[in-house]
Amino acid sequence: MARNHLATIAAPKTLRVERKGGEKWIARARPGAHPLHRSLTLNYILKNVLKHAISTKEVNKILYEKNVTIDKKVRLDHKYGVGLMDIVEIEKLGESYRVLLNNNGELVLRKITKKDSELKILQVVKKTIIKKGKLQLTFHDGRNLLVDKTKLNIGDSVIFDLGKKQVVKEIPLENNSLALLSGGKHIGKLATIKDIIKVKNLEKPKVVVDIDGKEYITLMSYAFAVGKNKPEVSLGEKE
Repeated sequence: MARNHLATIAAPKTLRVERKGGEKWIARARPGAHPLHRSLTLNYILKNVLKHAISTKEVNKILYEKNVTIDKKVRLDHKYGVGLMDIVEIEKLGESYRVLLNNNGELVLRKITKKDSELKILQVVKKTIIKKGKLQLTFHDGRNLLVDKTKLNIGDSVIFDLGKKQVVKEIPLENNSLALLSGGKHIGKLATIKDIIKVKNLEKPKVVVDIDGKEYITLMSYAFAVGKNKPEVSLGEKE
């Protein structure tokens, strides 16, 4: 049971579940683009979040009818893991959502328009040189992109058109950039980057951020650039 499921009481904090008195087990996300502690299964989304099903059998029926897409791709596996910035759509119902983090560090689905669902923000997590001098960018959702040259660095973001499968805009992580904080005490909040702190040796890079007029220091890896003065894509309707 443990290999295929998670005990509800021990589920990651990113899942909003009733840890006592509710279901004893929930489906474990299969290994994929997002780490387990940052994944919501389609089973969990359709049953616990959107309330479109009351059993895994009903979830599978919805999926097998090819009603659900993630980033414009039909997904049939109820244990498929969905993570930060992914686009969840239920075509039959005309519903589109962007996966984000709330201030409690929980992954939530925020409703967006059909037009907004065309664009996704990707964060660069790796940059490597491969054969013939080409550069390979790896993004936070496991996606790879080959380019001849780029000014993008680890930590920067891009706006990716899911239909055209191409980058339409770059968002550098720099002073005055707007970032969604993906970790720390202020997780889920939007913050303006005020300064990037230079570090020595093996210290983790840090940034000074402004949240509602107050400055804080947090890890640079927690800052997910989403725009300059405002988000470049809709972050959806808050709960």
